[in-house]
Amino acid sequence: MVAGALSRMLACATATVATGLVCASAAAATAPVSVYPSPGTRLASPSAQISFRGVGAAAVGTVTVSGSRSGAHPGKLAGHSDGKGASFLPDHPFAAGETVTVHTGLAVRGGHDGTFSIQIATQGPPLTAAGVPAAITSGSGVQRFHSRPDLAPAKLSVATSKPGVAPGFLFLGQFSAPGQHGPGQAGPMVVDPQGRLIWFHAMHGTQLALDVRVQQYGGQPVMTWWQGDVNAGVGIGSGMIFDRAYHRIAVVNAGNGYRADPHEFLLTPSGTAFVGVENPVVYDLSSVHGAKRAVVLDSVVQAIDVKTGLVQFEWHSLDHVAPSESYIPPVTVDGHVYDYFHINSITVNRDGDPIVSARNTWGVYKIDAGTGALVWRLNGKKSSFTMAQGSTFAWQHDARILPDGTITLFDDGAAPAVHTQSHGIGIRVDTHKKSAWLVHDFVHTPKVLSNSQGNMQTLPNSNTLVGWGSAPLASEFSPGGKLLFDLRFPLGDESYRAYRSPWDPRPTSTPAIAASSDGKGTATIYASWNGAANVASWEVLAGASASALAPVASVKKTDFETKATVKTTRPFVAVRAKNAAGAVLSTSAAITPKKAP
Repeated sequence: MVAGALSRMLACATATVATGLVCASAAAATAPVSVYPSPGTRLASPSAQISFRGVGAAAVGTVTVSGSRSGAHPGKLAGHSDGKGASFLPDHPFAAGETVTVHTGLAVRGGHDGTFSIQIATQGPPLTAAGVPAAITSGSGVQRFHSRPDLAPAKLSVATSKPGVAPGFLFLGQFSAPGQHGPGQAGPMVVDPQGRLIWFHAMHGTQLALDVRVQQYGGQPVMTWWQGDVNAGVGIGSGMIFDRAYHRIAVVNAGNGYRADPHEFLLTPSGTAFVGVENPVVYDLSSVHGAKRAVVLDSVVQAIDVKTGLVQFEWHSLDHVAPSESYIPPVTVDGHVYDYFHINSITVNRDGDPIVSARNTWGVYKIDAGTGALVWRLNGKKSSFTMAQGSTFAWQHDARILPDGTITLFDDGAAPAVHTQSHGIGIRVDTHKKSAWLVHDFVHTPKVLSNSQGNMQTLPNSNTLVGWGSAPLASEFSPGGKLLFDLRFPLGDESYRAYRSPWDPRPTSTPAIAASSDGKGTATIYASWNGAANVASWEVLAGASASALAPVASVKKTDFETKATVKTTRPFVAVRAKNAAGAVLSTSAAITPKKAP
């Protein structure tokens, strides 16, 4: 028996590449293991990896993978960074429409004696970027800076500011609304409680930055956003992670050949990133009076191991939610993309199960993380709960779950309009009695009706921040619903979501300076430091050379860029940034003032 076992181990070691066998250990795990794509998945990617969760890579054992058309698939196992899973990576893609059978020695959830099958989708035409007009970089709605002429963000204003606002900066992803061509460059921005710019990063070409916020990665605060191209409400791009010095430390891509959609980029404490994908597949819509070979967007939820890029979880909407549950009528023309589901948020419940919001089914869904099965539906055509008066919603965004179990979301109510105004609401659910009722309702005066986007953030002091999506404002409310703060964009601009969070940036760049001289002993100095949040004053230096500078003036910081007029005939000037205690934070390069016209 020992000789037989050794023989099998040696055979496995030498046959991996040739036969598609993967043998990480002679001992197969006996505990139930989850696999993604889940057994029975009908629309897996041709580039799918087979991901195992609940067992370390060394205990996966022998894996054989075979396509009904493409035959045996050699590959390799790659371990997940947390040691709790591994992915089989085929050496070549699967064939469209084929059945892929996987044999293992594991106790696979949804499998039979360690064997299970998935089907491969026939892909529709890929999503493409939409053309966008050039950014408007001048005019009353744009901020311009002498010291940073490369930056031209939109000009924001604070319409309401009352005591009781939560501490922290506002995080926004400004862009021009489709068809409106609003002012300013697109890009992620951080603004202070007075609406003054702290940091801005200009996007270029057709790319946008959405879902800008502070999250935790590796136990440290980071700024994250989705970056890519958007077309008709869906997009293709990647998740970005930046540290407090505004250095990019990771780019997270969707797995299995997909591109991440802009609606969600959520980091978890375990180093996983949840992303959504809108994947065009050929699908039979004849059951809902659509085309037999229509192109439908299959909404996909993935959890990505940030360190390795491997898939740790995958769920497909078309396997669990039928097109008949959509409030969007099916298309009838072959080749037209049907966006029946439209994922716009992913969060994780206390038990580890994902909770997903789908705009076009008016539903929020709790998904069993181990099997992919639906645990419950909230709202929509097949709600698991009796929805009490006032608790129903339409075209919603950003479903989150609070520690007490309350589900918050932004109820757009349009478009097309179902409500007369949009709401930020909280819903309590009783999973035993299968009932749901309204517990929070935040509305704006005057009324705001958002056609798309939006979010609702419960703040640490129990206030609520509402980002109104396509309506160009963000508002903060007291727990009793009193409007405490209103930030406004110029007409034609918007932000997908808005967040308020503490932020302690530590930029390693140096301050920027511009200067001009009238030739009569007066110099005008412009100073800024993109991303710095604790500058209280600027000290102006002047001297006969760049290495021989002395202070000549000090001015209080007034905005992103501060102007100082000083008396000096020295040929070189620079600026020092100081904090409230007078400590020097950083010094700019020394420059020669330009001759004023």
